[in-house]
Amino acid sequence: MSGYYTEVTHSQLAIGTSAPLFELKTPDGRLFRLAEALQRGTVVLVFYKASCPTCQFTFPFIQRIYSKFGTSAGWTLWGISQDDADETIDFARQHGITFDLLIDEYPYAVSSAYGLHNVPAIFMVERGGTITLSEFGFSKSALNRVAGFPFFTPNDGLPATRPG
Repeated sequence: MSGYYTEVTHSQLAIGTSAPLFELKTPDGRLFRLAEALQRGTVVLVFYKASCPTCQFTFPFIQRIYSKFGTSAGWTLWGISQDDADETIDFARQHGITFDLLIDEYPYAVSSAYGLHNVPAIFMVERGGTITLSEFGFSKSALNRVAGFPFFTPNDGLPATRPG
C-alpha cells in the first residue's frame, strides 16, 4: 500500500462512556469487582505506575483527600497499579497509601480497556457504570471534583496540571 498512511488512534475513555467492568486483586490476593463496587455507589479509579514521577507527585494528594473523608466520601477509591505485588506494596509504603491498590498485571488488560496511554489516569464511574470524569496527569480540577470541594486553591503554588 505504497502512498497510503492510515493512522489508528486510541484515546482514554471519554466522559459519558460506559466503564468496562473488571475484577482485579490486591497484592495480598483479595479480589475486587467493579460491578460489585458500583452497586454501592460511585467508584474513583486512579491508574498509575510506581516509576512515574507524576504518579509519585499525585498520589500523596489523593491520599490526603482519602484521609479527610475515608469511607464517608460517598465513593470508593481504588488505585490501579501497573506494577507487580512487591512494587505496589513498596509504592504504598513510600507514599503512605491506605486505600486499596489493585494490580493490573502485564499486559495490562484493564488499562487497555480504558484506553490508557498516560498515567496517572483518573476516572469517576457512577453507579450506573457511566464515566463522569476522565483525566490524565496531575489535575487540580479533577482532584477537586473527586474531593467534592476546592481541595486545591488557585494560589497554592502548585501547577494546575502536570502531564503524566
